[in-house]
Amino acid sequence: MKLLRDLLAMSHIFNGIGSAVGVAVGYLITCWYQGYAVDPLRLLMASVGTLLISNGGFIVNDIFDLPIDRINRPDRPLAAGRISVRQAWIVYLFSTVIGLLLGFAVNASAGVVGLAIAALLYLYSALLKKRFVLGHLSIALMGGLLLPFGGLAAGNLIPTIYAYPVTFLAFFCREVLKTVPDVDGDRTHGVDNLATRYGADTAFRFGQIGLTICLVLLPLMQTVWTLKPAFNLMVFVVIVPLFLLVTWVIARQDRARHVHNLLRLSKMFFLLVAVALLLGSLP
Repeated sequence: MKLLRDLLAMSHIFNGIGSAVGVAVGYLITCWYQGYAVDPLRLLMASVGTLLISNGGFIVNDIFDLPIDRINRPDRPLAAGRISVRQAWIVYLFSTVIGLLLGFAVNASAGVVGLAIAALLYLYSALLKKRFVLGHLSIALMGGLLLPFGGLAAGNLIPTIYAYPVTFLAFFCREVLKTVPDVDGDRTHGVDNLATRYGADTAFRFGQIGLTICLVLLPLMQTVWTLKPAFNLMVFVVIVPLFLLVTWVIARQDRARHVHNLLRLSKMFFLLVAVALLLGSLP
């Protein structure tokens, strides 16, 4: 039981579930928009495949980040020695291969995109993460594809591709914020990012401003995508006030200490936006 708990922690299971939810929302939105019939099996395969590929990406990242995590996150299962590197590689390969098989079972396009994402996740951990901006861009590229990947599984990129600029920027800013609490370990091991190059405060401010821009861009999606009033209701009554409250509170606290709270809340905002799009797209 303890081993299973450590394996789930190493795979960042809740992040994977969030990615799976994003793909499921993209699939449903596309089916409703295009008038396709919802295929529960295809929806399940696309979501679970995404979950497994995402989990594999987190595992291989922990493998390559082991020296850094021994400084930044010594409590992580791999860094603490509760899981061996060999076990981590086995779980990574199993998770990624099963995820890819599910992607190809959905359709060829989903399989090819899933393969490209799995390869990019590996490259990110092995090489791109230490390159200035490239690591952030690669994660933003993949994160922004969650909704469109669901659309691809359904058979069409329209309308989910309209959300890509917002989701891309949101994931990019989140990656910048993630560097703030890890700046000491990253600097020690030669990781080049906004926090190590310009300081944690600058990186925090950049991420905060970028997320605010995402908030402004949300309603503008309706210039190309007709959404029902429930979307505006969610944006202006729930998402905007909550975001302003959170940023107001954190701005008056120690940023480095409370950035973890903002990172956790950013996942909630992503889910709230997904719910807003889902409600705004209901047939």
